[in-house]
Amino acid sequence: MMSILSWLKRGAADEDNVGNATVKPGEEFFHGGNMKNAIDVHVAWKDRLAAQISGANSETLEISVVASDDHCVLGKWIHSEGKKSFSHLPEFAELRSQHAQFHLNAGNVLREAHNNCKEAADKMLNGSEFRQASDMVQLGLVRLYAKSQGI
Repeated sequence: MMSILSWLKRGAADEDNVGNATVKPGEEFFHGGNMKNAIDVHVAWKDRLAAQISGANSETLEISVVASDDHCVLGKWIHSEGKKSFSHLPEFAELRSQHAQFHLNAGNVLREAHNNCKEAADKMLNGSEFRQASDMVQLGLVRLYAKSQGI
């Protein structure tokens, strides 16, 4: 794996390579946010939702909170410091939209789990739509980072 800056300089910031970059020390902090933490937290959503579906976790997740794009670490950053710094960039608008779509998908999975439709919830969680929404959030964040670095 290579650092995000190296990865971006090679022009690999596309959908096919979204998981091939790591964040080196010093690269993770981004205009008041921690990019590595934001990516890690979004990747962890799949495990959190899977635990809800299987009943393996006693964590109480509310559909309205999960489906909202402004409660997680990245969402809080998008709606505050990110907006202040980057609202003029199309990459920011894309990230904001992608992030909102991800949370709608996560909320739909959770709704099915709460309705005891475990098979439907599992199918949604492991389907291409959820994976693509997750990947697009990561890619959107990396693209915004690249734009801010002049890459």
